[in-house]
Amino acid sequence: MDNKIAILSNGLSGKGGTETVLSYVGNSREIKKHFDLVLFVFSKVKDESFFDHCGYSEVYKTELKSKVIRLIKLVKFLVNFKGSVVIITDPKLIPITKIVKQVLFKKYKIVFWSHYALDNVVLKENDAGIYIDFNKLKQSNYFLAISTGIKKELISNGIPSEKIKVIYNPLTPKTETILPSPSNCKFIYIARIQMDGQKNLKGLLTALDKVKGDWILEIYGSGNDYPKAQEFVKNHDNLRNKVIFKGWQLDPWGMVSEANALLLNSNYEGLPMVLAEAMSYGIPCVSSDCPTGPDDLIIPKKNGFLYKVGDYDQLSKYLNLFVDNRIKFNPVEIKKSIHFMYNNEYDKRFISEIDEIINND
Repeated sequence: MDNKIAILSNGLSGKGGTETVLSYVGNSREIKKHFDLVLFVFSKVKDESFFDHCGYSEVYKTELKSKVIRLIKLVKFLVNFKGSVVIITDPKLIPITKIVKQVLFKKYKIVFWSHYALDNVVLKENDAGIYIDFNKLKQSNYFLAISTGIKKELISNGIPSEKIKVIYNPLTPKTETILPSPSNCKFIYIARIQMDGQKNLKGLLTALDKVKGDWILEIYGSGNDYPKAQEFVKNHDNLRNKVIFKGWQLDPWGMVSEANALLLNSNYEGLPMVLAEAMSYGIPCVSSDCPTGPDDLIIPKKNGFLYKVGDYDQLSKYLNLFVDNRIKFNPVEIKKSIHFMYNNEYDKRFISEIDEIINND
């Protein structure tokens, strides 16, 4: 046994949040000093440029469509794997990993690493068709959670607290500070354009329709509901000249010169990194207190506000505080409030928790 770690992943597009974290871990100098990292991706990745910079010492990928042949390749990989830990991001890969471990008396620890909320009541109407099989999850030895909310979900489904390690996600600290607009109030929204479902942009626009005064909302993002969102704005007098669609941008933060607050109205998340990214620039955030993640990041009145999912009256009241210039935030304190997310802290946490898993009997 050694400090070799395999990460098994599935369902990657090449551009998502999971890929961002996987790439960071694979390229972290501190993490790579401690562990030899290997990546196995079970299904074809649409944007293969992800592999060009993912940083792992070995990468196993596939062009195959046959699930049976891909499964055989995975079994072969696990049979030959002589490392200490297998980290899995997709529950469907846990049972076969457990079978190989038991049949061949492998010593590796199986760790499930969730990058999304695990509440099936919340997820039942999501557009991706996600369903969490906790019987599969429970075959893992340990669990990595990216938010305290995910840890609570795991515990509520019978996972012992001591088996769960909350590691959050990595975030690069910013030297730049984005200050509020000195003239009108500028809100920003950076997310997929989804009128209902997870992102629930319709709810946010409904709340903004009640907000009077001199404000604008800049929306950065794309999605199938883009035309619906534009039509909704067009049909509401108080939104028509105040909501500006910027479309999808490779670097939206490079286009934001001023911002009074970033807004997010999700029904569920895992750990919404857009909130942390905004705070790294010193921007306060207003978000629904959805499962999971916003309450790990937002400290009310210090770096933003939380409101109950669907409470648009409360959301409108918070937005009016900004528009009427009745609330002030300290950008320096906002940046400090998420120090635990910054890369150096993340590296220490990741290394410490994996070391503990390796050394536990």
